[in-house]
Amino acid sequence: MIRPAPWQSVRLRLLVWMVVSLVVAALLAVWAENQADMRALQHQAQDRARLVASLVNHHLEEDDRLSTENQALRQLAGQHEISQAMLVQDGQIANSTLGTLQGRPVSALQGTLWLPNPPLDLHSPGAFFGKDQALFVQPLAQDGKTLLLWVDTLPPMPARLANLGRLALMALVTALLAGGFFYWVLNRALVKPIEHISLVLRQHMRGERSARVGPTDKSELGQLGGWLDLVLDDEERALRSLQESHEKLEEQTALFQRVFKIMPDLVSITRLDDGVLVNVNENWVKRIGWSKEEVLGRTTLELGVWSNPSDRQQLVGQVKDNLLRNVRLCFQDRWGETVEAEASGCVFEENDVPYLLLSFRDIGERLRKEKDLRLLAQVVEVSLDGVMITDASQHILTVNSAFTTITGFAPEDVIGQTPKVLSSGYQDASFYKTMWQQIAAQGFWKGEIWNKRKSGEVYPQWLSIRAMEDDYGQVQHYVAVFSDISEHKAAEARIAFLAYHDPLTGLPNRTLLVDRAEQALIQAKRGGDRLAIIYLDLDRFKSVNDSLGHDIGDTLLKEVVKRIKPLCREGDTLSRQGGDEFLLLIPKLVAANQVELIVERILAAMSEPFVIGGHRLWISTSIGVSLYPEDGDNVAQLLRQADTALYHAKDSGRSTYSFFNKDMDRDLNERLQLESALKDAIGTPQLTLHYQPQFDVASGDIVGVEALMRWHSPVLGDVSPSKFIPLAEDTGLIMPLGAWCLEEACRQLAQWRKAGFQGLMAVNISVRQLVRPDFFDLLESVLAGTDIPAHRLELELTESLMMDNVDASLEVVRRLKALQLTLSIDDFGTGYSSLSYLKQFSVDSLKIDQSFIRGLSDAQQSRPLVRAIVQMAHSLELRVIAEGVETSEQLAILRQEGVDVAQGYFLGRPEPAKVISGLLAEQAMSLPAAQKG
Repeated sequence: MIRPAPWQSVRLRLLVWMVVSLVVAALLAVWAENQADMRALQHQAQDRARLVASLVNHHLEEDDRLSTENQALRQLAGQHEISQAMLVQDGQIANSTLGTLQGRPVSALQGTLWLPNPPLDLHSPGAFFGKDQALFVQPLAQDGKTLLLWVDTLPPMPARLANLGRLALMALVTALLAGGFFYWVLNRALVKPIEHISLVLRQHMRGERSARVGPTDKSELGQLGGWLDLVLDDEERALRSLQESHEKLEEQTALFQRVFKIMPDLVSITRLDDGVLVNVNENWVKRIGWSKEEVLGRTTLELGVWSNPSDRQQLVGQVKDNLLRNVRLCFQDRWGETVEAEASGCVFEENDVPYLLLSFRDIGERLRKEKDLRLLAQVVEVSLDGVMITDASQHILTVNSAFTTITGFAPEDVIGQTPKVLSSGYQDASFYKTMWQQIAAQGFWKGEIWNKRKSGEVYPQWLSIRAMEDDYGQVQHYVAVFSDISEHKAAEARIAFLAYHDPLTGLPNRTLLVDRAEQALIQAKRGGDRLAIIYLDLDRFKSVNDSLGHDIGDTLLKEVVKRIKPLCREGDTLSRQGGDEFLLLIPKLVAANQVELIVERILAAMSEPFVIGGHRLWISTSIGVSLYPEDGDNVAQLLRQADTALYHAKDSGRSTYSFFNKDMDRDLNERLQLESALKDAIGTPQLTLHYQPQFDVASGDIVGVEALMRWHSPVLGDVSPSKFIPLAEDTGLIMPLGAWCLEEACRQLAQWRKAGFQGLMAVNISVRQLVRPDFFDLLESVLAGTDIPAHRLELELTESLMMDNVDASLEVVRRLKALQLTLSIDDFGTGYSSLSYLKQFSVDSLKIDQSFIRGLSDAQQSRPLVRAIVQMAHSLELRVIAEGVETSEQLAILRQEGVDVAQGYFLGRPEPAKVISGLLAEQAMSLPAAQKG
């Protein structure tokens, strides 16, 4: 340690400080003492001044010259050491030791002599003392003058200097004595201890760690020495501890270097601020591809480690509390391959420079495995099969959602329990023993088993169990996969049921009926019994099904079964064959009249209307019957004969029944021949239209024509419409026939309109045409193609068909009227029309059925009916047409009852278009000119 310069010595500084302090103290003491002496001398001078003033006042009273002569006044002032004296009279200086002031006002003294403040009162005696002078004011009684005396109160300068010298000498001696004493005391009590402490510190800094201050007194410096020894002891211990820590740090550094080098993770150390690499481990070098020498001193951005330059900043931004934990990221190796990693690290400082230590763990393989596991878990979770996993002791560990869906048990209900909670008790102990023996031997088992749901319901399931072993062949888990096969079982039963039953009605189907019929036939042959097969077909069902939809049709079929089934005997078999056809097997028949009774009861039941979905529906049934042994000796023959009888019943007008006879075979063959010929005739000249004129009853003019189909077959000759029209309805041939008829009739009307005919063209429309979606497109197309007014085309709709389905008919009428067509109800009087329905239908005409017209000649009861129809129609503003007029008598009655239009053989037969054209031409020629216009 460098020894301080003399002027830096504490001892010298203390000495100088003491000397200066003592000198300053002595000077202050001298100054204070001098002030005290000066005040005492001043007080003495003031007392002397008072005495002098009194003596002067006394001289003035004895010597009058003092008040008039300046010289006498000066002498007096000189004798008594008076600075100034003057006599003032009436504010003017009458006499003064200063001659220059005589005769001047007292105010002129301001600035020349010392005057007290506030201004003097010259009429009152007084004494005033200033800093170094005293002023005495003494009014004189004999002449009204006032004496003013100024006396110096400050001691003389020699006296003051002598006093000051004396005091300075005393102060110097005192300072030297006190300074020497204080120096001795301070040197002993302060300087030497400080020097000793300083010596110990110098020795300590030279490396003498054992140097100590040692025992000292209890003064502050002694305590300081003791504290210094404690500090030195603590420092010694700290140094030893630091040495030990340094040694440990070196060991840990070496260990860190070894660990850093061999760590499986990719470890790097970069400067936090700029990302410059300062160290990397061997695995980092191997995985990234650069050597250590190539990367140190370069940034990770320069090396292209980060796919995006902002990735490192985002990573640094996730550091919290100088730590980074398990952050997933992606970086690139030297060849641009992306590495998925999980990063952890920390921020530390070295020489005030922050560094970032990062440990990257390549998790690509782990992520692929996790993805596979997640996919597997998702597959298990979304599987429709229940999955249950147990440990080796068969305690349930986990289940999937399908397990809960199937069994009703939530995971918390079964986890920790054994699968016995699912046992139904249907399988005995031997079953489970065999099952576990197979699992132990083969590692798996599968089969059908009955288990129990949480609700207690027992159900079948298909179960597979597999044992999961570790690498040493020890069973660790059991995995059970099962599915609820209740629906499969039910489906099997359903399939078995549907193989022999109708799915809609639940009735036996044809297969089961044939089987039962064969069994019944065997028993009948053995016992000599009879049996009957009844074939039923619902009339007008197709129109209901097509117009109202299959839902209404299906419901109607179920209601039909409800009506027919109670009419059957026990042991009879009612079967649905499909569509609207049913078969009824009646075994052990005693007599044929039993069949008639059953059939008549069925017809009666079917005559009542059905109310379904708010619709009131009328349908009937046609029935054909065959008997054993009369009509055949095997089931196939009996079924064929019943079908033949059914067709005969339909041809007989429907809503009736027929027993088979041999003549019906001939009729059936004729029907098949007729159907084949009709198919061939469509689109050929075999089919033509004839037109029957309609006459105004009042005037006799032709006001319309009705288009009627005629068929001339080269094989069958002329075929009556009453034969081929119903056949076309049954077989569906009515669709092309109806379309051709409509197009041809409109084409012919267009020609007649060009010739001047202004009447209507009436065309009959089948209900099967109306329910087809394309029928209205056909109408619009025909009207547009022929360019005839829509109201000149009159469509005739059969009353009975319209009343079968009122709601559907109303919709059809609404759409037809929207096209502005003229509508007529054909065969009126044969159905069930009511006034309310007639109002809703919004038709234009009623055509009275010809059966009422024929009755006009034979019986009087028909005329009131005709009259009622006419009156009702006219009240509804409807036109009335009568068809089938064959006599003049009938025409006369119709004219009397007010019928508007009539047609029939009496008035005009259906004729080809050429004949009708001639009639229309003759009528046009006979019309007056006004009517022609």
